[in-house]
Amino acid sequence: MEPQSEVNPKRVAAFFRRSNIGPVCRVQSSSDMEAWLASRAYFTLITYLNDVSAEIQGIRNTDLFPISKNIKRLTTIFEQLDSMIVANSPAPLVLGANMDSRTKSYRRWAHGMLRDIYKIVEKAVPSSKCRHVNELGVYLSGSFGSSAKIEYGTGHELSFLFFVCALFKAEILDKEQDLAASALVLFDRYLHFVRRLQVTYSVNSSNWHGGYSLDKFQFVPFVWGFAQLCHEAPFSPKKMLDEDTIAKYRDAYMLINCVGHMATTNVGTFARHSSQLWSLAALSSWTKIHRSLMFMYMEDILMDIDNLNALRFGELMSFEEDKSGRHLGSARMGVKSPLRRQMAEDPDDQDQDQDLTSRSGTPSISRSEQNDSARKKAKVEETSSDCMSNSGLSLGSECTSLSGVSVHLPTWLDDCTATSKNAF
Repeated sequence: MEPQSEVNPKRVAAFFRRSNIGPVCRVQSSSDMEAWLASRAYFTLITYLNDVSAEIQGIRNTDLFPISKNIKRLTTIFEQLDSMIVANSPAPLVLGANMDSRTKSYRRWAHGMLRDIYKIVEKAVPSSKCRHVNELGVYLSGSFGSSAKIEYGTGHELSFLFFVCALFKAEILDKEQDLAASALVLFDRYLHFVRRLQVTYSVNSSNWHGGYSLDKFQFVPFVWGFAQLCHEAPFSPKKMLDEDTIAKYRDAYMLINCVGHMATTNVGTFARHSSQLWSLAALSSWTKIHRSLMFMYMEDILMDIDNLNALRFGELMSFEEDKSGRHLGSARMGVKSPLRRQMAEDPDDQDQDQDLTSRSGTPSISRSEQNDSARKKAKVEETSSDCMSNSGLSLGSECTSLSGVSVHLPTWLDDCTATSKNAF
């Protein structure tokens, strides 16, 4: 009789932790903040934001950059959620009518979304990654607002960032191929969808003073929107609120798309409904604006208990302490990104790879093995020599730490308020 193989109790316990315990809330009070700032999830999030910022400098939304099949499959999630909005359309809002119809319609939509979201995610990811569907579904379902309070804010936006970061950690998305498209295609599609939710159902902002006087609901599209303009911007910051700029560049830049949306959904001037954005227009440096907004996001959004108490942590976005010895670095802005260089080197080689298409569905930049290898080499050299962001999606190199930095945008903006008023 053959002896039975010994069972490792630690491996069994680890298996059941992964299988039976889904993502859970971990930040419930100020005493949890220290653990949050030292967690793997926090390191992954900040380095992802920095990596994207560095990658999309000089890249327009309308450019022919790589878009993989996995990115395209993930965007189909919103097509199905859009159809659910159509099926739960509220009655037209008339003057003097109450909001009951929109509230009930939004809750019906949310109920249907929660019922179907895991099946939708399962169809959008490769079959080999189905074990991650539960965690991905939790992050995604938490990114569309609160049907109980009929509100949406930066905490829900943060949950979607967890969803995208988890896609990279699960290796559903590839950081060499999908970094730019994860922001300019996938996040952009999410942004347009939640705007539709906000307008259709008259959703309130859960941010106590809007997106810190940028936008009532969003923050991240401004971080990445300014990043796009940090290299070879076709206009200066003082022109970003002009009607002519909006008309010409709304489709090309995330920032101008946000500005255009705010202009059509808010009453009054930018000085009134978006005071800090109005003040930023007085500055001359896109890189300075981006850096300040990044500090502001870290201090005011990621340190806000209200944004974090509903956020869940799982296996891919773990609350465990990051013990890798990595340092959180800031993205090197104002330079040509590796993707921008690769696009400049291969302007005519756009028809060889059928897996990568432009946003309009036409063939995009070739990603042959030679070009992919060259781009990886360029990215490594850029990271080691210029200390770009320390990637949380790979090992990366040590960069200047942000610990101890006390820059705070609201205080900093007070110093330039007088200058900004003279600019308009």
